[in-house]
Amino acid sequence: MTSCSFAKSHPAVTVWHQHATRAAFFAAGLAVASWAPLVPFVKSRLGIDDATLGVLLLCLGIGSVLAMLGSGNIVSRFGCQRVISFSMVLVAAMLGLLGSVDGLYVTGFVLAIFGAAIGTLEVAMNIHAVAVEQHSSRRMMSGFHALYSVGGFAGSSGAAVALSSGVTPSATAIAAASTLVITLLIFGRRFLSDRNQAHRSSLTLPRGRVLLLGCMCLMLLVVEGAMLDWSALLLSTSKAMPETKAGIGYAVFAATMTAARLTGDWIAAKLGARRVVRLGSALGAAGIALAVLASDPYLAIFGFALMGLGCANVVPILYSAAGADKSMSKEHAIAATATLGYAGTLTGPAAIGFIAHGVGLPAAFGLLSALLVAVCLASSIVPRHTHTDALH
Repeated sequence: MTSCSFAKSHPAVTVWHQHATRAAFFAAGLAVASWAPLVPFVKSRLGIDDATLGVLLLCLGIGSVLAMLGSGNIVSRFGCQRVISFSMVLVAAMLGLLGSVDGLYVTGFVLAIFGAAIGTLEVAMNIHAVAVEQHSSRRMMSGFHALYSVGGFAGSSGAAVALSSGVTPSATAIAAASTLVITLLIFGRRFLSDRNQAHRSSLTLPRGRVLLLGCMCLMLLVVEGAMLDWSALLLSTSKAMPETKAGIGYAVFAATMTAARLTGDWIAAKLGARRVVRLGSALGAAGIALAVLASDPYLAIFGFALMGLGCANVVPILYSAAGADKSMSKEHAIAATATLGYAGTLTGPAAIGFIAHGVGLPAAFGLLSALLVAVCLASSIVPRHTHTDALH
């Protein structure tokens, strides 16, 4: 993993650099979430079962992970501006295709490229965010990640409304892709230029406390990834909700998560970091149980809302705790934790598909509750109070 850095002679980061970073996080969240309501339509169009769909989702995950492994070197060589811009264009192109592409192998290939572009974008924008935050007068990383959640809500709810209104999946995907292109046209020149990039990269494996914190982060993001790819199917197949409305579940999850993240720093200051992790993971586990056991689809959606509220601030605290650990440098600890977390986001949904094929989707979804219980039990490793700025 690499990080953007500045020589003292370079001009300071401006408010436009901050806005561009927010725009990148928003665009990434919108792109990923716009895919969620399309999943049932892709499944129906291809005529595949849950296990085969799991293989398709694995294509997305493999593409993302493989791309992320080399993204640090790519950013170091070409700079955040070029990598963010190119990956956003590629994300938009693949997203536009996912609304209409047919054929199992072609769909798998498009998903792999889509995943690779998303993975590269997320690494590059986090590197960019670190650079912007380090040269700004206040901590901003939580706000950047909140914009990712805002994008997720906009993408999932916008797609759900469009589909329920009779807009075709193809037109819905193209509309979401167009939003990315417009965002890039407005903010593309505002990303940090190539001359601001460091000319080295490194990858350090997590160890000790950081490894456990990273595994906890992985568990949380497995839950988020499952919500993205499987919540609509859970509602449409197990709760008898129409496919055109099933995307509402993830939209509610994203909305409550966004609201909680916007107040996350204040909540952690009042309750303490460890208590937020413990109570949040417990609330998330209860939300999953309600979503699985409830027969009424809207009660299940309320369970998704509880999941969003509970899980929202756990991952930022885990990043902060990893950065405060003395066994590794802050940059390496955060990079390693982020890598484990992304692995959970991108590969977890595929595992849910394979499990669902054997025991059914509700039971497979219910296993996510056990992951959050494990996080709750391991919360004692988190300091009661973390540094307010884990990246400096």
